[in-house]
Amino acid sequence: MRALKLSFMAMLSVIFSSSVLANFTVDNVYIDYAITPLEDVPGQTATNIVNVRGVFSHAVFDPDSNDLNFGSFYREQVSAGPAGYYNTMLFSTSNITNLASLTGDFESGFGMTVTNAAGEGATLGVFNSPYSGDPYFYWLDNTYLTLDGSPIVNGFHPVDLAPAGSDGFLRLSIIDDGFGFLLPSFSYDGVTYTALDEWDSTFILGGVFYGISPSGGEATAFGQTAVPVPAAAWLFASALAGLGFTRRNRK
Repeated sequence: MRALKLSFMAMLSVIFSSSVLANFTVDNVYIDYAITPLEDVPGQTATNIVNVRGVFSHAVFDPDSNDLNFGSFYREQVSAGPAGYYNTMLFSTSNITNLASLTGDFESGFGMTVTNAAGEGATLGVFNSPYSGDPYFYWLDNTYLTLDGSPIVNGFHPVDLAPAGSDGFLRLSIIDDGFGFLLPSFSYDGVTYTALDEWDSTFILGGVFYGISPSGGEATAFGQTAVPVPAAAWLFASALAGLGFTRRNRK
């Protein structure tokens, strides 16, 4: 697979009150091994989409309330058009560094999806683990949902912050096996791919986990950030805590 080394770096995270707004980038997209241009998703506000035909496709994610609002996080997407059998997206490893710096933030992250208009398909992303606090790969089957409507987490794998042989990019892949299933994989060097049988699974069928290949699937890249807590709310909470402390001292 062709791997183009780009000079783009993920934008630095910025502090908003006690919550962090993170910016992420996607640095190239391959659909069936061909570099594929990116385009806006209607109703969202992706900025700095840059396409050079046959050379690279790049976008910066800066999610806010004008994008998809899931209550606890905002998500921004760009589309690479119809999904193929091999869908691979490059993300600078600086995205991982930024994510790792977001201590206690389990909502922010980045990744890719292969889904149709009905939301059927799968998501492969990198988020901080609520258990270890470190970045983890998560593979989600979007076709089958839990009772509360959230995707079933089918697999997870720890992220290496200093992988040997890394060329500065992480490649996420969602592969359609041609038999109706989607499979996850990733690579730090564009040569050695970690396939699904090396992941941990929370849903096992025949020893593997998978996603359902959707009809009319579209490949998208995304970045998402935790909804920030307004500074006023923290000031109010601090004031209440101070009042409580003063009252206890007066007794």
